[in-house]
Amino acid sequence: MTISLLLTGKTLYHLGRYTEANHYFVKLIDKFPMSEYVDDAYYAKATSNYRLNQFLASVKDLFWVINESPNRKLVDRSSELASFVMSSEITLKELRNLLKFARWQKSAPFLTFHLAKKELTYGSPDKAVSLLKEMKEKDSSSTYLPHIDKLLLEAENYDNRPIRVGVILPLTGYYAEEGLGILGGIKYAQMQEQSHAGIPIQLVVRDSKSNMIQAIKEIKKMAKDDYVRVIIGELESSVTAGIGALASVDNLPIIGPAATENEMASIGQSVFQLNSDLERKGQTLAHYAIETLGLQTFATLAPADDYGQQMVASFTAKVDELGGRIIAQSWYYGSPQDLSRQFKSIRENAFHFDSTDVEQIIEDAQLAGEDLEERDLPVESINGIFFPVYTDDIKYVAPQFALHNIRAQVLGGEYWDNFDVLKKTQIKRYINEAIFVSDYFADEDSKKFRNFRNDFRLKLHKTPERWEAFGYDAFGIIRSAINNGANTRQEITEKLNSLSNYEGIKGKISFKGNNRVNQEVNFLQFLDGKIIKLQ
Repeated sequence: MTISLLLTGKTLYHLGRYTEANHYFVKLIDKFPMSEYVDDAYYAKATSNYRLNQFLASVKDLFWVINESPNRKLVDRSSELASFVMSSEITLKELRNLLKFARWQKSAPFLTFHLAKKELTYGSPDKAVSLLKEMKEKDSSSTYLPHIDKLLLEAENYDNRPIRVGVILPLTGYYAEEGLGILGGIKYAQMQEQSHAGIPIQLVVRDSKSNMIQAIKEIKKMAKDDYVRVIIGELESSVTAGIGALASVDNLPIIGPAATENEMASIGQSVFQLNSDLERKGQTLAHYAIETLGLQTFATLAPADDYGQQMVASFTAKVDELGGRIIAQSWYYGSPQDLSRQFKSIRENAFHFDSTDVEQIIEDAQLAGEDLEERDLPVESINGIFFPVYTDDIKYVAPQFALHNIRAQVLGGEYWDNFDVLKKTQIKRYINEAIFVSDYFADEDSKKFRNFRNDFRLKLHKTPERWEAFGYDAFGIIRSAINNGANTRQEITEKLNSLSNYEGIKGKISFKGNNRVNQEVNFLQFLDGKIIKLQ
């Protein structure tokens, strides 16, 4: 009868019918308390309760096995599962309450040890020391004594214990080059940190392999490790959002070093974007164009994808808000090798806006013996034209823009920040004086940047680019939070939330009052063969 009850319950468990399975385990325990299978039933019931998210009930069942079972292997399995549940699923308050009811000879020391460990994790070393010393006094022969002494030493030296910073990046796969660049910046920042006094920081680096699923596996492991206090990762906005959502469940702060997607930080209260999002970039560029440059009329040309649509939407919304005027909007799909239709539409809208009678002008020119075509007439009613296009598209957009004789200030997004592309002969003469926004600027005139670049080259034998700067600054703001007294996950989150005007290598970083998205951008201009910073 007892083996039938046990096996029926286990069968239901493997079918995922945990509540029904528990019915059979409880029946065995209640009706046959002297059965040799009763400890198996307690363990099986504990695993069912765990699957049902009834974690306290699960731990209590596991405690029974630890105290009563003669089966050493089963006791070890129960101890292992109880350790995991207590560290990852049960709150500090629940553990404290559980200790009040723990009177069992074997499980009470076990629980006390894990409670002390959690007290230490949550920044209460004094409470941990008190628990551990009391435990040694009560049971000096405990099998946990070596573990107690080790944890006691750690608690007594709490101020010198390293804080673990998790790093999840694509170190292999499609985005390996960018991921390794960010990691290089992080490691260089840590090398600098080790030469200064302060709480040491230990890196826990994991490879996402340029894969969402792998990144999720890694964040789940790190989130359950109480000693990991903050995460840097990942590269892509979509993957950062995925791991950010999981990290937030465990109140684990995560810094996306490269993500720019709109509303990504809204996924959780501990998700931070080191770079400005697309909405902020479009808005600030429009504000700069109107308030600083004095432009009033605009046209836009962008790829008809999420990036182009988000940039144009934020740009045009801010133009409308500030009293500017959008004269024309055009889109393209795929490669923009032929934009004649789009530019023709922009020209037509511009001439309609300023009431230019193109046909009459051409007719008058012909009567005067002049050979005048429609495209010879300059468009001057558009003050600024916004091209939030990709780097590879600039070589097509720039010459066609010049060909269609639109006399407007060129404005661009962050993908314009590529000197190797802009300096090419077939491009630079068409877009001189173009202004664009960027998350990164290598300020050659800054002594801080020059020192960073030179020392980086000396120590890592590589010239740092934007990815290295992103990694360096991500580590830097974590170090700043810790230096200002943050130790726990919650404290680091609070310090990051209040960060304002942090002078990073890539530019300023401010999260305060901006829903954990960096509100700072760089306004850059390509002028006479150089990229210069305007603000």
